[in-house]
Amino acid sequence: MKKTGNMKGFRNLCSNFKVSKHAKWFGMVPFAIIIIAVIVIIAVGATSGSYTDAVGIGIDFEGGTLLTVTLGRDAIDKYEENVKIVEDALREEGVVVSYVQQQRADNIDDSSITFRYKNISNNDKEVMDLNKTIENKINNIFAHIEDNARAEAVSPTAAADLLSKAGIALAVSVVLILIYIVIRFTLMSGFAAIIALIHDVVIMFALTVICRVQINSSYVAAMITIIAYSINNTIIIFDRCRENLKPLKGQRNINYTDIGDDAVRATFTRSIYTTFTTMVTVIFLAILGGDAIREFCVPIILGLLAGMYSSVCLATPLWAAMSKSFDKTKEKYMKRHAVTYEKKDDEEELSIPVYTGDVSESKEPKKAGEKQPKGKGKVVYKYSKKNTTFKKK
Repeated sequence: MKKTGNMKGFRNLCSNFKVSKHAKWFGMVPFAIIIIAVIVIIAVGATSGSYTDAVGIGIDFEGGTLLTVTLGRDAIDKYEENVKIVEDALREEGVVVSYVQQQRADNIDDSSITFRYKNISNNDKEVMDLNKTIENKINNIFAHIEDNARAEAVSPTAAADLLSKAGIALAVSVVLILIYIVIRFTLMSGFAAIIALIHDVVIMFALTVICRVQINSSYVAAMITIIAYSINNTIIIFDRCRENLKPLKGQRNINYTDIGDDAVRATFTRSIYTTFTTMVTVIFLAILGGDAIREFCVPIILGLLAGMYSSVCLATPLWAAMSKSFDKTKEKYMKRHAVTYEKKDDEEELSIPVYTGDVSESKEPKKAGEKQPKGKGKVVYKYSKKNTTFKKK
């Protein structure tokens, strides 16, 4: 009975939900998340001395070296002890570790620990020589495991190229989505959808910083996935808005707020069910998968939450407010540029009789005293003898 009551309460919430009623509060939530993320960046950056490490920018974008030390079962059972040993050895070479991650493998003997550190020089040869020295030193420390250390360097040039390509991919995705929505729906729908997408990207980034998730090439793939997924929920809501607007086409003072609330109510359960069923699969992948899969799945989970929030709570109020403002602006513009006829009080009018009889009748003039047939002659035009002015109001 309790379960039935909970389901009934959820259905009542869906059927009575009015997003416009709490639009201001919904708008404050993203700002609160961004403020928390900024505080985390400042706090971690002041402690570690590097704000790029505080943000969690990966080696793919920043450049540096990734040192993988394969220790088998010791990578799991003696994780903290071995991390300290490697960090001390790297510090002796003038290198400071900025990121450590445990890599669990299906075969326990292949489990490893990954260390990331910045390159101390922009000279590729110097970096290669230093990494070779570090590899030999780590191999000597863990001599019971042959060739357990492997260092991979990423130059800042390659990182910058990858970052620029990631930015281009995101920009192209957003532009194409805007073009589609403007063609399929309205200009205001397109602007509202793009603002919602920007919200998803920013909030996904803020949550990633708060949860201390590394930002690398997998993160960019996750972000593009979220952009494509969240716009789907927004388009479905806008499609319902368009259906509700069809009977009101051409009318003035349209209540966009009620239309948006009705569209959200009609699609509310659908948005929640599809988002959380997708999240269940991604959560299991993050739990059961390896670290590489986890780096992709965790941003997806955060992005799904941000996308559902923006589609349901932000996109429709934005669309309603922008559409109402656009209609008022258009109405003012039409009134300002409307052409009207203005007649002065001292103007003298002349009447022109226009005969409207049958053209087949005789054109001979009427005899004196003969009455004009009723309805055969009428004054249909009047114009001023003085100058007539056309004035724009």
